[in-house]
Amino acid sequence: MLKGLLNWARGRIDYLDAILIMAFVTNRTKINIMTAGDDETLTEVESARFRVYVEQRAAHKPLAYIAGVREFMGLDFEVNEHTLIPRPDTETVVEAALNIIKQTGVKRILEIGAGSGCISVSLAAICLDDLDITSTDIDVAALETAKRNADRYSVSVRFIQSDLFSNVDPGMFDMIISNPPYIPSDEIDLLAGSVANYEPRLALDGGADGLNFYRAVTEMASNYIVYEIGYNQAEDVRTILLRNGFTDVKVIKDLAGHNRVITAHK
Repeated sequence: MLKGLLNWARGRIDYLDAILIMAFVTNRTKINIMTAGDDETLTEVESARFRVYVEQRAAHKPLAYIAGVREFMGLDFEVNEHTLIPRPDTETVVEAALNIIKQTGVKRILEIGAGSGCISVSLAAICLDDLDITSTDIDVAALETAKRNADRYSVSVRFIQSDLFSNVDPGMFDMIISNPPYIPSDEIDLLAGSVANYEPRLALDGGADGLNFYRAVTEMASNYIVYEIGYNQAEDVRTILLRNGFTDVKVIKDLAGHNRVITAHK
């Protein structure tokens, strides 16, 4: 019985998580699951999948990795162990980039650290491909995921495997956008288990102070920069930008009121 399985799951994971997993397994809506009758049943395959996913969730595996998809900017993106899970905070990056695009008319965009491709694909979808976007990542598997997400929405993004600027020339672009690794190395294991044990360390580890990426990119970059930052990194990243000749440095808060994005121009 559907309700019986939900009650079984209640003792292992959050009840809302159980409802979401049930909705995913049965290809139904959350409301449909919550209003299901007492006599509704599942197939043996659905029941088995539900139990497996509940045990995975009990071990702190993120729901997005269980379902293989996460919503971002109103679009569904494929995610997996090679990509960070897109978060609402990062939508602030897209919004900041769109504001600069609208104000200045910049066209040639470079994203460093594609991950799922959520930033570049969202920009391309919103701007109806009226941009020349290149998106790089050091991880080939992440790039393959990003390509599938671009194909899903039939948008044009050029994906290139590159370790920072090893295979791209920063001087060719009007704007560089990135949600980089910015967690200090010794703090990663202190994160929630759903992050530390499942999300790719390569996309989290920003070095001893979390600022390695900002230093490396800012030294080579010109024109506009849009960075996601940790809530307590605004002044450090501002200093890096100013030391490298950037001006008009602005810090933008996310919906929770935390410093989340920093923009600058050179």
